[in-house]
Amino acid sequence: MKNKVLVIGADHHNTLGIVESLGQKGLNSYVLIVGENINSFVLKSRYVIEGWVCSSPEQVVDEMLKHFSDTKNKVIVYSSYDNVSSVLDSSVQRLSPFFILPVTNMPGSLERKMSKEYMSDLAREVGLDVPRTWMVSDRKVPADIEFPCITKAISSVEGSKKNIKICKKREELEEFLANSEHCPIIQIQKFIIKDFEFQFLGCSMDNGKHIIISGRTHIDRPNGIDNTFFLKFDQVEPEFLDTLSKAKEFIKRVGYSGTFSIEFLKEKSTGKNYFTETNFRNDGNAICQTSAGMNIPYIYYLYYSGGDWQKELSVSTVSTTYLMPEIYYFKCMLKREFSLKEWWRNYRRTTCFITYFKEDQKPFWHSLFRELKTTLRNRL
Repeated sequence: MKNKVLVIGADHHNTLGIVESLGQKGLNSYVLIVGENINSFVLKSRYVIEGWVCSSPEQVVDEMLKHFSDTKNKVIVYSSYDNVSSVLDSSVQRLSPFFILPVTNMPGSLERKMSKEYMSDLAREVGLDVPRTWMVSDRKVPADIEFPCITKAISSVEGSKKNIKICKKREELEEFLANSEHCPIIQIQKFIIKDFEFQFLGCSMDNGKHIIISGRTHIDRPNGIDNTFFLKFDQVEPEFLDTLSKAKEFIKRVGYSGTFSIEFLKEKSTGKNYFTETNFRNDGNAICQTSAGMNIPYIYYLYYSGGDWQKELSVSTVSTTYLMPEIYYFKCMLKREFSLKEWWRNYRRTTCFITYFKEDQKPFWHSLFRELKTTLRNRL
């Protein structure tokens, strides 16, 4: 295979998942880690040819051009970090002679399309249900707000998880909005009492000409707002096919090429599937689809390297898989989010982990050692 692979992202299991998926097919990767003062656990993988670290997403483009200059066999790029996806999309003119990029058909537009306002509007246009939404830029509570509600940054590029808060009354929301550290524009949505969360995982090629959705996750986390959790992954059931069709139309209209995930909440009282957001990058849970039998990063590689991606797709059969984020999930148990009995029951069902791989164990042990070291340092 002539085309090289470059995986770009934070030192995170998300980035590792791409490296492991491709490595299982005999395809080793170059890796660019974004972050400061990092002794990267991802770079410990046996499937990494060579790796580099840069301190910020803004340095990514120069770092890429420093190491790659082949215009005949372009490097196929994967992103696992929102800020990196945005930088790549805004730098198409400089990068496209040397790289095949996970971008849109309108270079420079991805950051706008990553805004929750754009995504909510487009989701409604294609017929998806979206929770009632307010956009706040003046830090004032909307007069017609409904409680409980949940706040989020307008964009994952501009904000962080610090901008997420469930508010049950006006005083809580007023106090939250008054905090000057928050993103300039905050999205507020009616809080959906969920039965469970789910995601569609997949990839899009040629700006939506070919869209593959491998299956859906099923995440039961009554008291959490983060979908990094124990989950089940399987084929999409008939009752979700209408939502699936609309989700594909969403990706097609964005004009995106690359790996992605689309997130939903199933409302407990009505059974409606409420769209929450799309991640225009590899998802942290995406390794479960490789374990289940469909290697999306590899299919994407075959498509852009001229390989027989349709044959690979035709022989890929998704079977039920249970994914455990082993270190994080154990910490949740220690914090008494659930019982030791439940942890043990789910551990015994687990068929896939997010950092532990039997054939490539160094990243896991390095990550575990770093976690223990951080925990001990914080307690001293």
